[in-house]
Amino acid sequence: MRAIRRNEKGQALTEAVVVCAVLVPLFLLIPIIGKYTHIKQQAQQATRNAAWEMTATQDHGLANQAKMKALMIDRAFARADSPIRSNSSGSATGNFDDTLLNTFSGKKLVLKQDASVTGRSEKSSPGFISGVISKFPKELPGDFPPNAKGYITVKTRIDIRNLQGRDGSPARYLAPFDNLGLQLNREQSLLVDAWNAAGSGAPGTRSSHKRSVIQQVESLVPTSNLKELSKGLDAIGSIPLPITRRLKDLDIGYIEPDIVPIKKLERYPVRGN
Repeated sequence: MRAIRRNEKGQALTEAVVVCAVLVPLFLLIPIIGKYTHIKQQAQQATRNAAWEMTATQDHGLANQAKMKALMIDRAFARADSPIRSNSSGSATGNFDDTLLNTFSGKKLVLKQDASVTGRSEKSSPGFISGVISKFPKELPGDFPPNAKGYITVKTRIDIRNLQGRDGSPARYLAPFDNLGLQLNREQSLLVDAWNAAGSGAPGTRSSHKRSVIQQVESLVPTSNLKELSKGLDAIGSIPLPITRRLKDLDIGYIEPDIVPIKKLERYPVRGN
């Protein structure tokens, strides 16, 4: 019996349609999913950084929201080899240096204006220990702990842009990723008091504030409440008697901030690698 040969027509065309309609979009979306994961991780890192930044604000106050956003942008979404700076670049709009935010069409998934700090607060700790510490005598000099509102909460939001073509039009062939409108909302809380200081806080200096060295350690020196007695001792020490003469040099409750030796402040030469 002769075998009947059948001609299968259109098979190559069908395979090409399947490749173009299914596999090509899939290949384009796999890196995008990885980029979404990267943005999620960076958003959490940015929120943590913003919370820690609040622990170092002057006089334990609320940090400036615009400054917090600028620092968050510079530190969390910068290049991996970018230096960490105390001051922000000041640019709150435009493209990030992070190359992982690019897409196949050259359009960014996130711009600087898409990141924001939506809330920040500082409260007293709800814990039992904080309640016990609050019962300490109010006569203690300074604050103990230095920051009574050490329970810090920061909220951030990252708006992820929809996928677009090179001309800026929605990438319809990648639906529903062309119209997701994703938002990443992150919240970070810290219960911490860094006990860091800025400036000596000595009388007559510009650093006489709650973050100064004297203000931070004053509560650990209870005798500083008696420093007014030094004036009386000075008067007694003025009496020309061997017993009283030494009292003039006695300073009760005196706090001397550590002073960095001047030789430690000199500029050191920069050495090459």
